[in-house]
Amino acid sequence: MKRLALNLIAFACAIAAPHLACAQATCPPTLAVEQKTSAPAPDWTVTYSGYDTAIAGVTIFEGPPAEQASLVPDREQTTSDTVIQTWKLAKSDRGYWLQCEYANTTAQVFRRLPVNVSRCEVTYERNVRFGGEGRRVVKRVNCE
Repeated sequence: MKRLALNLIAFACAIAAPHLACAQATCPPTLAVEQKTSAPAPDWTVTYSGYDTAIAGVTIFEGPPAEQASLVPDREQTTSDTVIQTWKLAKSDRGYWLQCEYANTTAQVFRRLPVNVSRCEVTYERNVRFGGEGRRVVKRVNCE
C-alpha cells in the first residue's frame, strides 16, 4: 500500500506540475569509472577486472560531505530478508547531502538533496554481504 501511495504521488507530481522539481533523489545504480595504474615493476602486467561498479553504500550528511557530518539513521527495521534504514530530515540551514559509494572502485558521487526532502530510506539485503568489510548489498535508495 505504501509503495502504491509513493508511486501515485510521483505520478501526480509529474503530471500536475512538470515545471516544479519533485523532491526525490536516489543513487545511480552503477557508475562508469575509468581506472589507470602503472605496473609496480617491469615484470608485472596490469589488467582490469571489468567488475560492475554497483551501488554499495550510502551516507547522509548534514552539510557538504567534506565537513564529515554524517548522520546515523533514525530507525533500522529488520525483516527476514532486508534491513531498512530511515533518516528523518528536519529543516536545516546547512542542507542535506546524499553520498553514494560503489563496489570495485574508490569513486563516490554526492549531491545536495532538494530542500523539501524530509526522509531518506535505504534498503539492504539482510543475508548477503560482500567485500573485506562485509558490506551489505544495497537494493534500493529513496529520498523524498
